[in-house]
This record gives sequence, C-alpha cells and structure tokens, in this order.
Amino acid sequence: MEYMIILIMLGFLYLIMRQNKQPKSKEQKQAEILRAYEKQMKRELLGLDEQEYKKRKMQLLKKFADELNRNLFFDEQETRNFIQKLINTQSKPN
Repeated sequence: MEYMIILIMLGFLYLIMRQNKQPKSKEQKQAEILRAYEKQMKRELLGLDEQEYKKRKMQLLKKFADELNRNLFFDEQETRNFIQKLINTQSKPN
C-alpha cells in the first residue's frame, strides 16, 4: 500500500514537472543559435594573424551557412541575414 502511494505521488510529480517545460519559440531558438555561432567564431579567431583570420573566418561562415541551410528554424532569407550578422560581428583580427 505504501508503495502505491509513493508511485502515485511520483506520477503526479512527473506530470507537474513535464507541464512546466514550454517549447522554445522559433525566435528564441534562432537567437540561441546565433549566440552559439558568435561565441564559436570569437573563440576560434582569437589571436590569429590577419591572413589566417580571414581564411578561418571564411571557413566558419561556409560551415555555418551549410548548417543553417539544413536547419528547420531558418529559411533561405533568414540564413542570409544570419550570415550577414556573423560577418559584421568581427571585422578585424585581434
């Protein structure tokens, strides 16, 4: 009998916790992806000379564009806008 009460309480707890999770909106998910890519770019471009900086930045932008083209959260125009934002985030090597 005690086990049944514990199981029922755990079941209610599970239902309550499950209902509190709200799926992210498209805009939230896009912003999250943008922040992750910006962070990756900053990390990988830090300390490179100008020639290496340009080469690596182009590689990263191509990689990101390819990933975004396959992402359900982005259409073609959004991908272009997103890549343009990434291009403008860092214009000079450190």
